[in-house]
Amino acid sequence: MSSIEVSSQATLPSKRPGFGTRALASLQTIGRALMLPIAVLPAAGLLLRLGQPDLLNWPWMAAAGNGVFAALPLLFAIGITISLCGMEGSSALSAFVGFVVFDGVFASIVPWSKSFLTPAFPVLKTIAATDITMGVLEGILVALVTAFLYKRFHDIRLPDYLAFFGGKRFVPIITALATLILGLIFGLIWPIADIGINAFGNAIVALGPVGAGLYGFLNRLLIPLGLHHVLNTYIWFQLGTYHGHTGDINRYFAGDPNSGQYTAGFFPIMMFGLPAACLAMIRHAKFPKVAAGILLAAAFASFLTGVTEPIEFAFIFVAPLLFVVHAVLTGTALAVCYALNIHMGFSFSAGFFDLVLNFTKSNTQNAWLLIVVGLVYAVIYYFVFSFFIVRFDLATPGRGEASTGLAADWILPESQRGPKVSKNKNAATAGVSDAEAVADDGAKKDRDDLLAEQLYDALGRKENIESLEGCITRLRLFLNDPEKMDEARLKALGASGVIKRGNIVQVVMGTQSDRLAARINRIIKTGNVVETK
Repeated sequence: MSSIEVSSQATLPSKRPGFGTRALASLQTIGRALMLPIAVLPAAGLLLRLGQPDLLNWPWMAAAGNGVFAALPLLFAIGITISLCGMEGSSALSAFVGFVVFDGVFASIVPWSKSFLTPAFPVLKTIAATDITMGVLEGILVALVTAFLYKRFHDIRLPDYLAFFGGKRFVPIITALATLILGLIFGLIWPIADIGINAFGNAIVALGPVGAGLYGFLNRLLIPLGLHHVLNTYIWFQLGTYHGHTGDINRYFAGDPNSGQYTAGFFPIMMFGLPAACLAMIRHAKFPKVAAGILLAAAFASFLTGVTEPIEFAFIFVAPLLFVVHAVLTGTALAVCYALNIHMGFSFSAGFFDLVLNFTKSNTQNAWLLIVVGLVYAVIYYFVFSFFIVRFDLATPGRGEASTGLAADWILPESQRGPKVSKNKNAATAGVSDAEAVADDGAKKDRDDLLAEQLYDALGRKENIESLEGCITRLRLFLNDPEKMDEARLKALGASGVIKRGNIVQVVMGTQSDRLAARINRIIKTGNVVETK
């Protein structure tokens, strides 16, 4: 098996993507990057909760968890920067320098700016200067600036007498200068912006259950675009203030008795509703064993951890009507829990583990009602999903999928996706359904390597892939010509769905997506790929 060199000449699209397409691609990238710092929260929440007096009563452990929450803006700055810079560790140093400079300048300027602006904005009299903070928005802003500067200057060449400071060493320097200026600007204008943000938050709170319901509905509805993380960032980390802590999650772990109203409603959906939907899909499948193999593990993941995407992506593409119903039901659950005055937060997602850990927390209220509401929603989900599946003959898992011409479903568990590696060193089976034979150059390849090569080929290769990045469950791409992508083959290789909007494409490959993205990008960079027939 020989390696072939892929041409470095990219085929330009016939029509340059519009501003809307580019903006959506940027938002999706930011949404994906937000998940890296958010992934730290489960560990921090566990330490903080276990250290409380009503559990282990270890103040040092609680302090460890609280330290992470207190440093969230810095974590966002570093985490998002690394993610946007292709996991380049050196970019973290620039993010740290930028954050420290920005934060120092901002904190110094805000008191003066507040006193100067108070005559024009009397409401500032009621706000202490120390309460005027940007929260995680500060980290996000620094990350975006740092990532831009890193990509622009990480390979810069300086005159010989300054050569030591060239390349990646130059990035912290230019970042410090840029964040110095930005810290001054935002220190001057943020007191006014803070008034607007607080007014927006108060407007949401004033809507009561309706506001919570709208948030729940949009939270689910934005999942296909990957923009729900952007919406969550405001609700979780910016909404409201309690002793210097902002956001529904931050305030909840800080002990705010008024927090947890925008997170409690997810527990009935993730622990009860979606697992019941899985039962309905299995019950009405033409191939129950296939459906059970796909959905049972996903149901347990949703119940225990609150990770719902494996279930949602099982029907979001083949039965979008069910997804709209799911979004509406999620919104109603948040509205009901808000109306019942249920307060319950989570460190990562609304699963059994978070429910047990936070059930007895001092500022948790009416937690037992989550079980009652959850059981009601389990019944609702089962019968509503059953009705729509039967009434409209929806192609949920186990009922077949005509678009690929396959008798069995193309929505497969991760362990069954992609090429099967042969024990024969000189051959491997490529693909799940097409069973193509591919030659091997003698190097040992695992399943992910082979699958990445097949996906690379199905996506149109380097000539068609302008950019590619991995998220938790999907590959996010910007393709020069989406029509050159072989969608049927992607599904045969295990993609549970393909989302297209202009040149922006998302291929849902499950939790292996990050690994696959890294391998495909390596193929694009090196130009070495298995030749397929």
